[in-house]
Amino acid sequence: MPFTLTNTISVTTDALQQVQQELPVLAQQGHWQERYRRLMQLAKQLPVIPEEHRPASTLIEGCESRAWLMHYHDGASDKHYFLFESDARIVKALLAVLLCQINGMDTESLKNTKLEQCLQRLHLTQHLSQSRARGMTAVIQRLKKIQAS
Repeated sequence: MPFTLTNTISVTTDALQQVQQELPVLAQQGHWQERYRRLMQLAKQLPVIPEEHRPASTLIEGCESRAWLMHYHDGASDKHYFLFESDARIVKALLAVLLCQINGMDTESLKNTKLEQCLQRLHLTQHLSQSRARGMTAVIQRLKKIQAS
């Protein structure tokens, strides 16, 4: 199927809703290795954004691997949607865990969301390498700029 923005937002939204449904399971898994394995499986289910549709301006600076975060605001419905891609499957999965909690929010809800807590609730941050943690901090900083706009 050719890339269209509307279709890709729809497919990504559906995939993120599936990730959202998995969050309680992830939270209950005792060992990091189990969570990591499940995250990798979730990442496989996420749509791929073709390279030609990843603007350079959306590349997240500070990530060890390349990661893109695209934001779209539907003014008619006041909903915010996110598309994302990464060269590393674990980064893509972590982005999905973060974004599934905010994708489709209205502006007021998005502004009131404590982004750091979205990952901390699942006890994922303490298992990240320093470089991955810096990358996720860079993603959160980009999202905070979106919140403020």
